[in-house]
Amino acid sequence: MKRLRIPNLSQKALHVVLAAAAVVSFFPLFWMVSTSLKTTSAVFSSPPVWWPLAPTAAAYIDVATKLNFPLYFWNTLVVSLLSTVLSMAFAILAAYGFSRFRFRGRGLAMTFILGTQMFPLILLIIPYFTIMQRLGLVNTDLALVVAYSSFSLPFCTWVLIGFFDSIPRELDEAALVDGCSRTGALFRVVLRTALPGLGATSVFAFMNAWNQYLFPLVITTSWRKYTLPLAIASLMGQTRFEWNDVMAASVLAALPPLVLFLFFQKYFIQGLAAGAVKE
Repeated sequence: MKRLRIPNLSQKALHVVLAAAAVVSFFPLFWMVSTSLKTTSAVFSSPPVWWPLAPTAAAYIDVATKLNFPLYFWNTLVVSLLSTVLSMAFAILAAYGFSRFRFRGRGLAMTFILGTQMFPLILLIIPYFTIMQRLGLVNTDLALVVAYSSFSLPFCTWVLIGFFDSIPRELDEAALVDGCSRTGALFRVVLRTALPGLGATSVFAFMNAWNQYLFPLVITTSWRKYTLPLAIASLMGQTRFEWNDVMAASVLAALPPLVLFLFFQKYFIQGLAAGAVKE
């Protein structure tokens, strides 16, 4: 049988569409960086200046000095890392149990975990604030860590189930025959094989915590506990927006997730491919 070849015209059209999609995707990032390098007068100029003729770092200096950016960066980093570690620790144990064991109520429990993702977070903000208030945890990092972990845990569990299902059970059995316990087989064999999946899931959990705005807005009552999304929002005044400062802070806030993604890009792509196919 002869292979069907895509006409050159169709390939060129596909390339044009993909190029247009890339431009649309990267334009907000380009505009954010461009605006952060403009002066205040250039930001509001008409017609708009696509790229400043004399780029300036004044907005970045203002953000670093006036916004107390290092403190907010540290708050966000600590909360994001702790919530990622906590959610991944529970997700690994739960996903391994669902993947390797068959027990009564397994399907119902998995459906319940998936169902928790269907509720908008705004429905949980009032009861969660009430619980934290009664426990005396309002305006603490612990309240944010628990909140972020509970949001990421169901999704991380579901994703890791797919990764663990793609790992042959014979590896577990061989480890058990060699004298490992179930815990030893999990940490010494299965997790090493599932590193791409763990990397991809960890990146999701970290970015979910890093970009969270609603819960810090409600739980945090002191500016010393602000995270980056709250700090950036505080730059927007009642009568005037310093868009160059806002964009400069946004660029700085976007750098850690970007670096994290570039560092784990290999594992992230391998993880997506491994989780998409089950043996």
